[in-house]
Amino acid sequence: MSKEQTIHSLTGSLIVSCQAYEDNPLYGVENMGIMSRCVLQGGAGAIRLCWPETIKAVRPLCSKPIIGINKVMPSDGCDALESVYITPTLESAIEVIEAGCDVLAMDGTLRPRQNGEHLQEIVKELKRRYPDLVLMADLATIEEGLACAEMGFDILASTLSGYTSQTQDRPETEPDYELIAALKRETGLPVNAEGRVWDLAQLDRAWRCGADMVSIGSAITNPMKTTQYLVSHMHVPVDVVR
Repeated sequence: MSKEQTIHSLTGSLIVSCQAYEDNPLYGVENMGIMSRCVLQGGAGAIRLCWPETIKAVRPLCSKPIIGINKVMPSDGCDALESVYITPTLESAIEVIEAGCDVLAMDGTLRPRQNGEHLQEIVKELKRRYPDLVLMADLATIEEGLACAEMGFDILASTLSGYTSQTQDRPETEPDYELIAALKRETGLPVNAEGRVWDLAQLDRAWRCGADMVSIGSAITNPMKTTQYLVSHMHVPVDVVR
């Protein structure tokens, strides 16, 4: 599939992120394969998967585009709000590309990267090696979006809004609608509304803000986190707990 065909196939689709860390009972390649089959049969237009081994396992089962990431967590003592861990290096990018993803997503913030690498240089080398690969930038601000558009990214995503020191005060329960709209308005590039989409009302509003595609993760594929979200934000009437 050409780059243009891949982007066209993502347009207007719901992307579902299937991921689980080691502290989650769903952690493991086999479980993510089952989860991927479930959401694809449910109508997902694409899936977002983490780590090369997961992509390799799911690729034969999936005719839809796979958005690949390679999370390399920072060493102990590093501030997560200041750390780049979503496909932070050229090596981490190549690993998931060679595993079979159609779209590579990587941290598009302007924070210092692991190994002292620079985002612009990574993008340049990836475009040289894989001219048909679609590159998606996971962002937190419009300034980062403008910079990534200049570097040559194909799709901009609101994924990291609320997860950097600059944006950490954003509400936990709402997507960054302003960022979604600004990315579309200021760059004209395809925009993926991703991050903190929990219900149908938020999904519909993301479309109205100009999103070309919307990604949902925890609300669909992480029952542990979904339960934590509901328990921590529900409002029990006083007369019920008396």
